[in-house]
Amino acid sequence: MCELLSSAILLLSLLAVCSFFPGFYVVRRLSWSPLEKLCGAIGLSLILLYAISTAFYWLEVPGPQAFWVVSALCLVLGIIARRDIARLVSWGQTRRILAAFAFLLLWTVALLGMIRNYSGGGWTGDWVEHFQRTLYLLHHFPKGTPIFGGYEFPARPPMMNLLAAFFLAQTGDRFELFQLTSAFLNLLVFFPCCLLLPALWRRGRRPVWLLAALFALNPMIAENSTYTWTKLLAAFYVVLALWFYLAAWRKNDRLRLTAAFVAMAAGALVHYSAVPYLVFLALHYLIFLFRQRRRRWRELAATVGAASALMLSWFAWSIGVFGIRSTFLSNTQVGALARVEGSNVAKVAANLFDTVIPCPLRSDVSVGFLAQPSAAGWLRDSAFLIYQTNVIFAMGMLGGPVVMYLLYLAWRKRKSQEQSFWLMLVPVCLLLGVAVHGARETFGLAQVTLQPLVTLGLTLLTAAFTSMRRVVAVLLFAGCATDFALGVFLQARVENFKNIAGQAAFTDQPTRLSTFAWINWFQKHQLAACGAAQLQQCLAADQLYFGGWYARHRGQMTFLGDWAGDWAGIAVLLMLFVWMAILLCERPVKRLGRAS
Repeated sequence: MCELLSSAILLLSLLAVCSFFPGFYVVRRLSWSPLEKLCGAIGLSLILLYAISTAFYWLEVPGPQAFWVVSALCLVLGIIARRDIARLVSWGQTRRILAAFAFLLLWTVALLGMIRNYSGGGWTGDWVEHFQRTLYLLHHFPKGTPIFGGYEFPARPPMMNLLAAFFLAQTGDRFELFQLTSAFLNLLVFFPCCLLLPALWRRGRRPVWLLAALFALNPMIAENSTYTWTKLLAAFYVVLALWFYLAAWRKNDRLRLTAAFVAMAAGALVHYSAVPYLVFLALHYLIFLFRQRRRRWRELAATVGAASALMLSWFAWSIGVFGIRSTFLSNTQVGALARVEGSNVAKVAANLFDTVIPCPLRSDVSVGFLAQPSAAGWLRDSAFLIYQTNVIFAMGMLGGPVVMYLLYLAWRKRKSQEQSFWLMLVPVCLLLGVAVHGARETFGLAQVTLQPLVTLGLTLLTAAFTSMRRVVAVLLFAGCATDFALGVFLQARVENFKNIAGQAAFTDQPTRLSTFAWINWFQKHQLAACGAAQLQQCLAADQLYFGGWYARHRGQMTFLGDWAGDWAGIAVLLMLFVWMAILLCERPVKRLGRAS
């Protein structure tokens, strides 16, 4: 336990230093606002770490020494820029944002302390797949190593896995540390959402603690920050790109415009779910802005060149190593699109309908696969399939409908080009996000590509909160409490279940929880749970997929929740009072304001 604690402290220190100092050293002298510098520094730092980690991987640099040198250089850059950092932190808004993020991270770590096994609906495998991808890069597995689930390595872009490998190379390849790394990187989306707050409603103060509370109590944010995958970090770059694009539009600033498209390219390298937003931004620029820009061809060349250079760092290498087919056709959605039967237009229309209309309101949905003896497990899975797959209720049971009403007000009173921009972005990216998904999903697919829209909706809700009628604010308070109970705490509580004498929660038959929960449990205990007859087969699979990682770690993954016991749940409930107090302390006025 002491070894894990010291490694976790070192990891969080490295994350803080390396995710900010190098980028800030570059942007500190730009004529940007303090919050723009904070967010831009984070985005640029991660891009620089990705570029360095990519170079190390190409050159097959052995051992952790080279990574330690990079971390030391990041610290040196921070020391050089210490006066600029002090000025940045002296700004009260920066301190509030950093404090809110720190508490949000602590809250997420407490939730991770409740989780012993990932589960929910029919979700299986993604969390272990991304851990294997990180091990693949960290330990330089052979090129032909198959990825867990039967995928090829180019089926997913590598940026977040490379970042995780960078930090694990210095702290150890334990799964608990991978959980912490994923949570930190995924929660970074909070920063550009704070930056964007005034752009979504009337100009004024930034209620950052309120935004942190809505993030903490939102089931989709909680699930995406505790589940070890990459989509919220992609959303970080999407939201950051939107801010820089709007700022470049207002100020006629070429540097911010280039930063916007570089951020979008980085988001696509984290997860391909950012591609629909990149397409929208490119089309909007070419149709509405390009002809108005000064030196537009030079600007276009600089923007396309910078974004393309970043994208080629992945695609050129992948094509050279894996070939064109594997690079572009091994993605799961491309494969599913090729296999779909019937009309693609009909499939997209059906998926769009199912993503907007929740499954309890549709008679064509069967939930028989959720059958399980545990009432808590059944309720958790039922709520999970609403919160994670429906784009409206992903913003909260009451928060989602309120956001839809706010969008209606903005549409009815639209007066500016920026309002038109947002009102175009929502339906276009919703449609594109649904259209790029290859398979038919009867429960909806908000969890696949729509996290940026959900975070934008929560940001809009925060910005408009103090302009709402008091009765609406009270209802939202009750809605947040319900969301927490059904989508956050119940989810983590069921994920806390374990096998105990006389009451097995996880077996290949649904004796307590669903079969899908057992599949996740078995993936965690992949080697330790093998019987004597299957031991050699399990050892061979461990060597094939994980380079013998399970054999070196007592045959199973250890979660943070395996160490925390019941203390994590108590900590979550205590911190809940802080979030509720933040919601209650906001004092909305009697009527809605105007969308900016």
